Amino acid sequence: MSNKILIGKFVDSKDYLSPIQHNLIKTLENTGSVTRRELVRQLNTPRTTIYDNLVKLQKRKIIEKFTRNNGKRGRPLVFWKLKT
Repeated sequence: MSNKILIGKFVDSKDYLSPIQHNLIKTLENTGSVTRRELVRQLNTPRTTIYDNLVKLQKRKIIEKFTRNNGKRGRPLVFWKLKT
């Protein structure tokens, strides 16, 4: 019941969330900022499906992404979190 209240804070009542988008928001609420790889592992869903829905939620300004450099060479890690 409390998850519906928290999700309602981010989504207008007339907006529709697909089940995967709903699960993404719930996971981000519970775990905080995570990488796409962690979301794929937790939700047991293909990475392209996760990414497509993350982008849709980002366009709706529900979530945002940020990068964190871990001090090593190569690409920085990309994290996703709920917009505050």
